[in-house]
Amino acid sequence: MLQNKDRIWLIDLPQICLFVFLFLQIIAMLLYSGGTLFNPDTLHYSFIRNFLSDLGRSEGFSGNNNFFSSQLFNTSLMLAGFVFITFYYKLTIIFVEYNHFLAKLGSFFGIMGGLSLIAVGLTPSNLYLSSHIIAAHWLFRFFLIAAIIFSYLTTKSKLIHSKYARGYIIFAILILIYIIISEFGPSPKSNEIALTIQVVSQKFILIIMMISIYWQTKGIAIISK
Repeated sequence: MLQNKDRIWLIDLPQICLFVFLFLQIIAMLLYSGGTLFNPDTLHYSFIRNFLSDLGRSEGFSGNNNFFSSQLFNTSLMLAGFVFITFYYKLTIIFVEYNHFLAKLGSFFGIMGGLSLIAVGLTPSNLYLSSHIIAAHWLFRFFLIAAIIFSYLTTKSKLIHSKYARGYIIFAILILIYIIISEFGPSPKSNEIALTIQVVSQKFILIIMMISIYWQTKGIAIISK
């Protein structure tokens, strides 16, 4: 059974963060100053033509100031990154008795994923593109390794129901598919179809990640009772 202080970091805060993150993303989209990679004249954020990181630009592709949208977006990333760091740091207490080394290793990669998420928020793509791309790529690589490790630990654990382990496995597989599409798929700069493929796949993996986090907290909540 988890102590109340551990429950806060493993269940309550991650669930609250999900809703805050989603809310800030929606408001940032509404406040986006306009423009896409191929059409700077669009007035609003395009769900299928704008990457999420476009929200964090200091100015939109339209050339207009994007201050309010970028502040909300980048703040949401840093908030989520902090919650991820604490979540994975605390997650080891559930699995450390089963496999101390793997629990610590999975925690390390989860924390690195959280730090990468913060780094994405600190490097607007129009100002620090190379650093932004590196942080974004490693963000998913770190979370993939963490997901694989905790998929194994959850499967072997006697505490968490197997259906939550299956959810973690599906999450790991989908992250891998996204990494393949992101790094080996068509370049978003080549044409609008390629841009749409990359943008939609990014939105999809974000939704899956949010569902996975909530699913994990539900599994942890059962053993905390």
